[in-house]
Amino acid sequence: MAEPLERQPRAAAPEAAIPGTLWKLLAALMTGTLLGALDISIVSPALPVIARELHVGARDIPWLVTVYLLVYIVATPLMSALSDRLGRRTVFLLDLLLFGCGSLMAALAPSFAWLLSARGIQAMGAGGIFPLANTVIGESFPPHRRGMALGFVGMVWGAAAIIGPLLGGWITQWLGYRFIFYFNLPLVAAALWLAVGAMPREPGRVEWHVRPEAPDGESPGARRPLDVPGLVTLGAGLAALTFALDRLNSRALWSSLLSASVWPWLLAAMVLLAAFAVAERLSAAPVVDLRLLRQRQISIANGLSFTAGMAEAGLVFVPYYAVSVLGASTGQSGTLVLAAAVTMFFCTEPVGRLLDVAGARPVLAAGSLITALGAAGMVFARSTALAAAALVVLGLGLSALLGAPVRYIAINASPPDQRAVAQGLLSVFSTLGIMLGSTLAGALLASNPGSARGFQGIYLLVSAAAGVSFVLALALKPAR
Repeated sequence: MAEPLERQPRAAAPEAAIPGTLWKLLAALMTGTLLGALDISIVSPALPVIARELHVGARDIPWLVTVYLLVYIVATPLMSALSDRLGRRTVFLLDLLLFGCGSLMAALAPSFAWLLSARGIQAMGAGGIFPLANTVIGESFPPHRRGMALGFVGMVWGAAAIIGPLLGGWITQWLGYRFIFYFNLPLVAAALWLAVGAMPREPGRVEWHVRPEAPDGESPGARRPLDVPGLVTLGAGLAALTFALDRLNSRALWSSLLSASVWPWLLAAMVLLAAFAVAERLSAAPVVDLRLLRQRQISIANGLSFTAGMAEAGLVFVPYYAVSVLGASTGQSGTLVLAAAVTMFFCTEPVGRLLDVAGARPVLAAGSLITALGAAGMVFARSTALAAAALVVLGLGLSALLGAPVRYIAINASPPDQRAVAQGLLSVFSTLGIMLGSTLAGALLASNPGSARGFQGIYLLVSAAAGVSFVLALALKPAR
């Protein structure tokens, strides 16, 4: 097992400044992250126009988002595993090319089925970009600059949440929805140009610290066989779980769980994930080493990512809350969402810098308490001004929970040949948290139709998730 990165010896390197190549590398990683993050939200304002132009019913149009999310979940561990074997540079460039091809196909799509397929190809590329960006930072930046770099990447993710819906609405109104996808192409070209010039050519190379040691019995640089049974069972299990959650009826949660459209998928998910665990124990080169999941720090990081995802799901219902309970207009409700998003954007990078000084444990503990405080403020807010203030506090807390600290833990606690897999698992747990949080929130609203109680229940749920995050943060090993 590799030592934590902060305790590993570093080759001689200038402490005062980061070389220009690493800044170029960071620019490539930030551009790639922007691409993957934008296409989660930029399509939302265009959905009614796409439904009208491609003659799609209201029941089917949400699949443009669902398919992206589903393939993203499956692609994350796949691309992470491939990068550990083929090299970060090769797989990152492949992900960018896949995303570019999917974007071009989506822009030219003559039918809804074609567009769904294109969105799947986009998500296949996007699923590897974000975890690989964090992994490359962990392997290329010196420890005293790693939190800063992770903060910059997290800041880009927050910026996408702000500009995605606004940009998508403007492009759709003035140029047409197809230009949303054309818009990606120059960004893909820029990211490719930067990555080709800045990313290390040696697979798995750690530029400033140590090179990954080959597993026992293998020569350095040897490529182990890909764990196909593990990838198939994990991907299929996560896909089945996603289908089950997507088909839940929030107005009749219990009866929908027992319905023929849900429980077979849940049963299939349990069987497939159990088969995945067996496959990993039998594999000579598992895609996810189960010993990695048994590590305390990694397990806690995954739990933190899951609860942070549940907390993030509460932001989805802010506009609905503002219109239904606070009497705000549609425009005012959108402005309220920006209160949290802008705060997250401006605070994520400073949180990354604080991480370099204080360590992950206190930053995550403080972020959890601040998130719980902001969510509690939403429970008692009776005006848009009070709700905006509460959302600023909530955004400040989420900038810690959703930013660099959890990924910093995974980088430091995982061995070199499992870092990308560890990062990918964090993304999977976060996405599952968002899905579960949204489902529970929908059930609360359905149980209290037309009442403020449902929304209060949502933000009590966010507070509870933040409370669990606080307990998990305290369970982390303190920095030495």
